[in-house]
Amino acid sequence: MKNHNPEKIVRFVFSTFEKTSADLKLRLRYDNLSQVKFFAGIVKLYLENDPDMMKVIYKVKDNAQVMGKRKLNRSKEDIEKGFDIMEQLGITKTDKEDIFDMIEMDLKEYE
Repeated sequence: MKNHNPEKIVRFVFSTFEKTSADLKLRLRYDNLSQVKFFAGIVKLYLENDPDMMKVIYKVKDNAQVMGKRKLNRSKEDIEKGFDIMEQLGITKTDKEDIFDMIEMDLKEYE
């Protein structure tokens, strides 16, 4: 099994229109953000299923029409139920991170 280094830096490259790129750079400069900080922040919010970010993702999916409305609504409901269950059980974000850390430690013992 190949070892994966979570500290390894990788690049994301994608294409966009020149005007979009220029508008983004101007807006980021106005907000005093670098492209790296902006995209790293967006990715982190997305991976953490941040509720505000998920609203943006649903809007993007709806505009891109990558999912039917019924399936998109069901997905949204499932995520909201997950948040409600976590809250009912009293599981915090820190608890969740601790659980993943414990799982990762156990996995290393078996390698």
